Amino acid sequence: MVLDTAVYHPSLLKLIRFLDTTAGREKVLRGVQYLCRFLAFYLLRKGYTLETSKLFSSLQKNMAFTRKAMRFLKPLNHLQDASKAYDNKLMDPVLRYATVVRNVSYMGYLSADSLAWFKLLGVMDTKRLPQLSKVANWFWFGGLISGLVNELRKLQIDTLKRTALVSEEKVEQAELVKVNSALFAAKRKTFATLTDLFIVLNNLGYLHNDEGAIGAAGTITSVMGLQDLWKACK
Repeated sequence: MVLDTAVYHPSLLKLIRFLDTTAGREKVLRGVQYLCRFLAFYLLRKGYTLETSKLFSSLQKNMAFTRKAMRFLKPLNHLQDASKAYDNKLMDPVLRYATVVRNVSYMGYLSADSLAWFKLLGVMDTKRLPQLSKVANWFWFGGLISGLVNELRKLQIDTLKRTALVSEEKVEQAELVKVNSALFAAKRKTFATLTDLFIVLNNLGYLHNDEGAIGAAGTITSVMGLQDLWKACK
């Protein structure tokens, strides 16, 4: 009876459904990857042995390799999303074009990521395309900037909606709650995007923070992504 209660508990069933998705598993691995990146730096600074630091560095590299495999052919998803956004003439123009650019950028980023995976597998000569990592990070940067434009536009639109609602004599509480929720989501997404921009600017050499700071930033955005996926999981 106790075992049945545990096995069929709604939270466990939701966790199983969550981990049954590629996006859920990939986001978990991303969190582990950046956490290991942070720990490899932090533990060494705290006086732990070099072997301990190398263990977490090795785990980080293995997580990164596995994520590349899981994201193979994912550029097709972004190609489809870009096409849908471009065809949606009813969408706000700023949101429409920002969505197109964001998905095209992520398509480029993930395509470069797949080529890097081929190198690691030995399918492609490691000496070919030496700037591949930098190209991937520039595509990631483009995706983040267009995503930031998208969220700032949403903030502007939802702020105007909220102002209009509050100015009415009889405020529709349900609609106000909905707009406030959308505003919070946009602000939260803006913070996550800026945090990821901190990572990519370090990758490109425009910022020069240590591995601990980069690892902590990646862990934060991974947890936020996990929360969003968990909330969306039915």
